[in-house]
Amino acid sequence: MIDKTIIENQIQINRLLGMEYDFVIAQLCVLNNKPYQDMKKELDRLIEFGVYSVDNNILGKAKTTVKSGNENSSIGVTDEMLADAYEMLKRKDRKSRAKVNRVEGTIDMTRSGYAFLVPLDKNIEDIFIAEKDLKGANNNDVVIAEYRNAVGKRKEGKVIHILQRGQERIVGKIAINKNCAYVSPDDVKFGNDIYIPLNKTKGANQGDKVFVKITKYYANPKQCPDGEVIEVLGAPDKIETMILGVMRNYDLYEDFPTKVKDIARSIPQVLDVTKYPKRLDLRDKICFTIDGEDSRDLDDAVSLHINNKGNRVLGVHIADVGEYVRLNSDLDKEAFKRGTSVYFPNIVLPMLPRELSNGICSLNEMQDRLALTVFIEYDDNANVLDYSIHESIIKSKKRFTYTTVQAILEGNEDVCDANKDFAKIVQDMNVLALQIRKNRDKAGNIEFNIPEVQIYLNDLGGVDHIEKRESDDSHKLIEAFMVAANEVVAKHYQTRKLPFVYRIHETPDPEKMNSFLSLINKFGVSTKINPEKVPPKELQLLLNQVKGTNAEYAVNKICLRSMQKAKYSPECLGHYGLALTYYTHFTSPIRRYPDLTIHRIIKADLRGELVGSTLTEAKRFVQASSLNSSAREVVAEKAERDVDDIYKAYYMSDKIGEVYDGIISSVTKFGCYVALDNTVEGLVSLHDIDDNMEYIEGDYMLRSNNTSIYIGKKVTVQVISVNVAEGQVNFKFV
Repeated sequence: MIDKTIIENQIQINRLLGMEYDFVIAQLCVLNNKPYQDMKKELDRLIEFGVYSVDNNILGKAKTTVKSGNENSSIGVTDEMLADAYEMLKRKDRKSRAKVNRVEGTIDMTRSGYAFLVPLDKNIEDIFIAEKDLKGANNNDVVIAEYRNAVGKRKEGKVIHILQRGQERIVGKIAINKNCAYVSPDDVKFGNDIYIPLNKTKGANQGDKVFVKITKYYANPKQCPDGEVIEVLGAPDKIETMILGVMRNYDLYEDFPTKVKDIARSIPQVLDVTKYPKRLDLRDKICFTIDGEDSRDLDDAVSLHINNKGNRVLGVHIADVGEYVRLNSDLDKEAFKRGTSVYFPNIVLPMLPRELSNGICSLNEMQDRLALTVFIEYDDNANVLDYSIHESIIKSKKRFTYTTVQAILEGNEDVCDANKDFAKIVQDMNVLALQIRKNRDKAGNIEFNIPEVQIYLNDLGGVDHIEKRESDDSHKLIEAFMVAANEVVAKHYQTRKLPFVYRIHETPDPEKMNSFLSLINKFGVSTKINPEKVPPKELQLLLNQVKGTNAEYAVNKICLRSMQKAKYSPECLGHYGLALTYYTHFTSPIRRYPDLTIHRIIKADLRGELVGSTLTEAKRFVQASSLNSSAREVVAEKAERDVDDIYKAYYMSDKIGEVYDGIISSVTKFGCYVALDNTVEGLVSLHDIDDNMEYIEGDYMLRSNNTSIYIGKKVTVQVISVNVAEGQVNFKFV
């Protein structure tokens, strides 16, 4: 729930009085980057309080009559309204820049106390704000600021109004005194300690890591905000406390609300197939799942058969989660809030309760399950000839692991004999997968060689060992089939012009791509590519030229950072990295909300229900789902990365003094990072190299009269210190 004064200020500042009810909601969605339902609730709350009225669907200041928005609005926010809302913001920003230079944006604090304002309008560069001009604003706060232009200098500004506080809860370490307690936030960008009354410490002990709710901010920036402890996480030096701290810092939770758990428990765990007489019954057909040894949520099964034309038909069968998670139910609202499952080495935070994710929705071996099935017919060269989409009932005949499938593909006789009913199908699948991948490579698919980490824990919760996660033919087989199904489904619904959620990856930023092309030239790879327009095929060829060299890892990482971030969108804008015109995420509805969103659309379409109000609702909802799912994906990725860094540092903490070979993966003005073969990266500080070294930014190099440090250089390092809580490992050169 947003403070109602924030919404009132936004309505006043943006002159929304007198606008249509639904357009006001669209404007609030844009201003707050929140989905339609959230902003509708906030506006309806103000109408119920009597602040505003709705007369003939026009919003105005309340006089004597208060009318509910629900009585006057039935059309919902359309794409056109959202586009108009964005355009209104642009016009207002252009007008404000011409006059008073006011801008709305988010505060990005630094460790040193000053901050930068990141404007909502991406056409305005970040604005420097001195500590004295923050006016009590803190990290991630949404504010209005004034800024002044100076020729040849950076923009500088000051906060004039705080619209919304960015942090309501925070993790930190508690210090208990005689009369009160204070919590020092783990987030170094949060400028203040938090004052805690002694009766609000929830029994925390001195030095405990705690989760705090901020109850009051003050206008005086020197005055600490008030708060209360809502959860004691434990002793700060324990690895489980550190992981819990990361989870709470990103507002992630292991458990579900009671009402959500009650719904999940009420769902039968045995499928009554008699309730689904119109579904395509595929239970007698051979299909199976292929997943990791420790996987519990089995989203997808695959099959392969030859049709009466002699062509191969691939079947991709995806768990029909939409049959159990109905739109706007408490179960659905919680799934929307989470957006995605989050995977840590020690725990999975599922999007759905385990009764669904591991139970009735999971395509478990020899269990009847509801599915959405895509059949794709291929010719001898793996070109798509035809396809069909169905609501189905399946029964997975085998729960394969990647290890077993890889052994079959490598011709292990014992494993093939033990799986003689499936071995030939698996081998035929691999032939098809190889052809599909070859066709994708011809189109320009970019395959980054950046190994993922696999962290193995022991029975005591410590790290047993760390290694690169393998991506062999068994993994690539499933990946090829899932991409194929996603492409077919995306093309089908884009062609029919129905509302949908697409997975998009836009073309690279020319400035970043120019920097990357300059870097790759340093490694002897010459190119005449125009950074304004880089075909994915050309980028693929460039990366192939550094394959197998010391610079391969670093160059792949820098290239990936030069790319746009893939995200979800109601518009089909293509996927640059995969070199696909049409792409979506359809294959993991147990763990990704956008997949669940489009499953509902597919089901409604197959049943002929995607008309009238259902169609209008789908158009509105794909916008909200796209925005929210993209944001939640970023949160999950950051949390997973932070937890991996903590476990890596924990693993290295008893290896002080040990020596390793590595490769320099990045160079900065304060030192360089060295990557070990087990994916651990550590910093070699400039002070431990040579303080007189010069940083050559364009060359990604540190250089002095005696030596040079550059990306891809092989080095030997010694572990000198580790900060587990911050996930930091420090090396020095040997």
